[in-house]
Amino acid sequence: MKRLLLDTNIYGEIIIDRELDLLISSYRKNHHNLIYGFSFIRKELRATPKTKKYGPRNLRVALLSLYDLIVGKHSLVVDETKLKSIAEKYYGMYRELGGSFGKEELMSDFIIVACASLKKMDIVVSEDDSTMLSELSLKAYSLVNKVLTLENPEFYGYVKLKELLLRA
Repeated sequence: MKRLLLDTNIYGEIIIDRELDLLISSYRKNHHNLIYGFSFIRKELRATPKTKKYGPRNLRVALLSLYDLIVGKHSLVVDETKLKSIAEKYYGMYRELGGSFGKEELMSDFIIVACASLKKMDIVVSEDDSTMLSELSLKAYSLVNKVLTLENPEFYGYVKLKELLLRA
């Protein structure tokens, strides 16, 4: 069974997908993949403006409902201090490798990857190619995780997630 952690942006991708219902039903029938939640990601979804709409629906409500439906009771409980410490190490290594993004732009992504690494998740799904999935970020995760004896998750984009879910 593959254990997955979805970046915040992936919930938005799922909501706008024309095959939303098929994806949800396929995921619920498929017992080869398990999507986990993490309070940090739910907080980011809650930060969606209350007035933002997607068609006739309130986007914030739609995203949170989708999160709750997909995650169910599978939430990761983590020591936030430890996560922030690992994320800081990722950032330090990223800068050492020549990365130019500021800390504020990367810490959310790095906290999500730290959670996935600490909790031994198999796959992190994101569309954040310029930050979370940049070559320097991936190298930073690898180097820091090696020192901390943590395993690196695999990284998938949305298309690969969709293929995985529909492959039931």
